[in-house]
Amino acid sequence: MLFKILLGLTVLAECVCVPVFLKYYWPDRCKKSFIFKVISAALFVLCGFLCVKISGNNTPYASLMMWGLVLGFFGDVFLHSLQNKSWHFVLGFLSFLVGHIVYIVAFWKAIKTTYPGSPVFTWYELLATFILLALMLTIMIKMGIFKGKEVLLVAFGAYGFILFTMLTKGLRYAIGEIAYGTNDHMLGVFLTVGLGAILFTVSDVILGFTIPMGKTTRLVRNINIGTYFAAQILLGISILFVFSAFPLYP
Repeated sequence: MLFKILLGLTVLAECVCVPVFLKYYWPDRCKKSFIFKVISAALFVLCGFLCVKISGNNTPYASLMMWGLVLGFFGDVFLHSLQNKSWHFVLGFLSFLVGHIVYIVAFWKAIKTTYPGSPVFTWYELLATFILLALMLTIMIKMGIFKGKEVLLVAFGAYGFILFTMLTKGLRYAIGEIAYGTNDHMLGVFLTVGLGAILFTVSDVILGFTIPMGKTTRLVRNINIGTYFAAQILLGISILFVFSAFPLYP
C-alpha cells in the first residue's frame, strides 16, 4: 500500500513540476528551469522504480524499461545544461538515441515472449517506419531546415529511423495485445505502451523541427515538453502491466 501511495504522489508531483519547469523555461533556460527539469526527470525514474516494487516485476522487460528511463534522465540533464556546450548536446542526443534502442529491445522482448515465433520485423512495421521517416525528412528538406547543415540530415535520418522503429514496435505489441491478448492487463498495455510510444514520437518530432531552426513558440514548447514527460510516465507505468502479476482490483 505504501508504494502505491508513493506512486500516486509521484505522478501528482510530476503534474505539478512540469508546468513549473515550463514557466521558468520561457523564454530560455535558467537555473530554476534546470532544477525543475532534473526533478521532473527524476520523478519518472522514481515512477518506474515504484512500479517495479508494486508489481514485483523483475522480468527483462522491466529492467530494460528502467534503463530507458535512466537514459532519459541523463538526456534531460545534458540537453538542458546551463553551460550549453556542444558536447552536452551530443551526450544528450546519444542518451535518448540509446534509450530508444533500449525501448525497442524491451518491446521486442515482450512480443517474442507473448507470441513465440514472431519475426523481429513484420513487413507492415518496416513499411510504416520508412514511410514516416521519408515523410518527416521530406517536410524538413522542403522547409530548408538542412540548408547549409547537411550533416544534420544524416543525424536526423538515423535518429528518426530509431524513433519510428520504437513507435511501430511499441504499437505492434500494444495493438497485438488488444487484438489477441487474453490477460486482464490488455487495456493497461495498450494505454501505457501504445500511447507512451505515440507521445514520445510526437515530442521528438516537434523537437526535431524546432532545434535546427533555433526558435519556437511557447505553445509548441509546452506541447513538446508535455508529451515527453507524459510518455516517460506512461512507459514507466507499463511495468505494472507487461508480464506482471499486479492485480487490477483489490
